[in-house]
Amino acid sequence: MATACDKMLLYRVVSFVILLSCSIVFVQAEKHLNANGPFGKRHTAHNEPSPYACDRGAGVSSSVFRQRIKRVQNIQISKTLYMSADIIQIKWTPFTPSCKDDFVGIYYAEVPLTSACDYFDYEFVQYKQNSTFWHMIHLRRPLQFRLYSRDRTCSGNYSLIAISPVVQPLNTNEPTQVHLAYGDRIDQMFVSYLTNSSQFVPQCQYGLSPSSLNFHRNGTTTTYTASDMCEGKATTWGPQAFIDPGYMHTVLLEDLRPSTTYYYRVGCDEHGWSSIFSFTNRPASADEAVNMIAYGDMGLSPVEPGAKSTIDRVIARVRSTNMTCLLHIGDISYARGTGALWDSFMTQIQPIAGYVPYMSGIGNHEYDHVLGGENDPSGAPGPGGFRPEWGNYGHDSGGECAVPMVRRFHSPSNGNGLFWYSFDVGPVHVVYYSTEHDFLHSSPQYKWLEKDLRSVDRTRTPWIIVGAHRPMYASETDEPDDFIKLMLQFYLEPLFYRFRVDLNLFAHKHSYERTCPMYRERCIDDGITHVLIGMAGQDIDGGGYSGAEWSIYHDQEYGYSQIWANRTYLHFTYYHNDDDKLADEFVLRK
Repeated sequence: MATACDKMLLYRVVSFVILLSCSIVFVQAEKHLNANGPFGKRHTAHNEPSPYACDRGAGVSSSVFRQRIKRVQNIQISKTLYMSADIIQIKWTPFTPSCKDDFVGIYYAEVPLTSACDYFDYEFVQYKQNSTFWHMIHLRRPLQFRLYSRDRTCSGNYSLIAISPVVQPLNTNEPTQVHLAYGDRIDQMFVSYLTNSSQFVPQCQYGLSPSSLNFHRNGTTTTYTASDMCEGKATTWGPQAFIDPGYMHTVLLEDLRPSTTYYYRVGCDEHGWSSIFSFTNRPASADEAVNMIAYGDMGLSPVEPGAKSTIDRVIARVRSTNMTCLLHIGDISYARGTGALWDSFMTQIQPIAGYVPYMSGIGNHEYDHVLGGENDPSGAPGPGGFRPEWGNYGHDSGGECAVPMVRRFHSPSNGNGLFWYSFDVGPVHVVYYSTEHDFLHSSPQYKWLEKDLRSVDRTRTPWIIVGAHRPMYASETDEPDDFIKLMLQFYLEPLFYRFRVDLNLFAHKHSYERTCPMYRERCIDDGITHVLIGMAGQDIDGGGYSGAEWSIYHDQEYGYSQIWANRTYLHFTYYHNDDDKLADEFVLRK
């Protein structure tokens, strides 16, 4: 059976190569774009500047509305000092006449009043509206709210209508964006956070109770700048492009006991300490059960309604259940060169990632680039990495080429950084691989995958879960020429089948789908179960399905999945966000 299927797949691959030789070109249209802002404001993604035609000019003088300019109002604010994730209410006196693209924006305080379009985020002001709320993120600099309106019957420059006092962080060096990740060994844990300074040595105090943080470790510090990126928007300074990201600090905790709860805080005496977090270290024995959350393609909360509902549901799970770790398999923040969106995303995951290891993988919106390969942290050859003719790899990272990812997140060092690595968690061996990099037989990644899978001791970790961003199987019909999917089947599926992989997780498509245990498009008893989990929140697909026999369940709803496993039993569950009800589940047994 497998031989016949192999021949059929080979025929399909050869046929496609012939099509390429005839100069048939496949054009990829970028999907899943947005123009959402880092301060919780949802915007649509169109080609016009936002606010509408902002490039018409932005002045604070006008021959028509000169009286308006002389009477610049005060915007009242609920607080002038804030901490990360605080909410600030702003109020103003409604004005007339008004225009459909009047807006209130948030700015660095030093931005000239004439630079109406140099905002971080904005909200259009409705007729007679007099207040709104802003979800604050810690950008390490003084900020200001400003309200602008068009002059000349809404066709001219922007005029300043109202302005707020300066708002700034209560502590410029507040430790923010706290998150965890596994190290090389079971007794290790990475603790990472961010501040505005590298002046003092980063520290973590930890212990077995919140009142006894009697252990101490020092850490290291890194950062990055626009010139470290590969191309385009990511290399340009500006509030809607690259901004100073602050300093990323990482402390490696060692000699941790398995299955033990630790309490910790990060910071230093000179700049202040974070609140106290906790985590339970992973078990050392395959006889202990583990409980993991898994998803891909999240994006930002609250501007993406799916992301907000996923974050809310997962936070509730983390608070109520002893979760072991979380698997996020690519398309993380969708920052795409807008630096402040990374600050927003890292802030939103802190209530999760500060308590359970947040194990991340690379997606197209973190990595894909065309130029600047000398800055590519994965070490891929060529100006744009892996770009075969049959692929639809683009510039989906906005030029970031994974630089912000590798400076912010951590992983075991047994592979190639965040691009491919593996780790054990109780009875499960988890492997992250990259669909954005060369996975052909001659590639370093393929050789690493083969070596890693061969080394797995199935008496110690009876389950193998592999994960990467793009799907190997999906029956949605919106991309009939998805040849990356075909090549993954041709090159990697036999490898996974040979080493008896149990689950293959992927995302990229914004939906959920689960296959039977299968090999080469046929359901077989000892096959691999493939699960598409790209429904975490960026947006949701709405296309049709092919009706493939191997597709057991699929839907297009926001949600998250959970994996519970012990030595002999693996229970996979998928929940919808709207009601937190079980939508699909299956059980694998050893």
